[in-house]
Amino acid sequence: MKTKFKQLLIAMFTLAFLAILPAAVKADPITLTLDPTHSVAQGSSVTYSGSLSNGGLPGRFINAVSLTLPPGITFNDSAFFTNVPAFLGSGATTGVVSFFDVFADLLIPPGNYIGSFSVLGGVDDQDQNILATQEFTIMVTPGGQNPIPEPASMLLLASGLAGAASLRRRKRSQSPTP
Repeated sequence: MKTKFKQLLIAMFTLAFLAILPAAVKADPITLTLDPTHSVAQGSSVTYSGSLSNGGLPGRFINAVSLTLPPGITFNDSAFFTNVPAFLGSGATTGVVSFFDVFADLLIPPGNYIGSFSVLGGVDDQDQNILATQEFTIMVTPGGQNPIPEPASMLLLASGLAGAASLRRRKRSQSPTP
């Protein structure tokens, strides 16, 4: 009876180990750390920074990125390819570097918007597997850049000030001095 119980116990541990093993083997060694939230004014841009590290074997090629953003928000990912190496060796990290710029359209309503950033690559330089993904929040605020006055507005202001100065001079010259 004890022998059958031991065999049953060993079989259960073996099955449990085999059930857990695929998850451990498939664990993705690439870790993406990204700024979670940034504020940006309408009509302006903001830079998102982060780090990428490879905590496992083998090294991975970093071949592309994918950004998912709501309408009215665009991006420029050229900083990522300037700052991140094409191959991330085992145990390597990028440190904190600029990843991409986000631009909020002047007409997008203020509010919170969710975006998603994915790093694509794999064991060779042609792979397009998703290595890491992280969501982030863009808080769009009213405003943007201060408008530059038109030349006609500046001329109107200048002529008004000149008229006021001339009127004041005229009043002074007409008033008798005691």
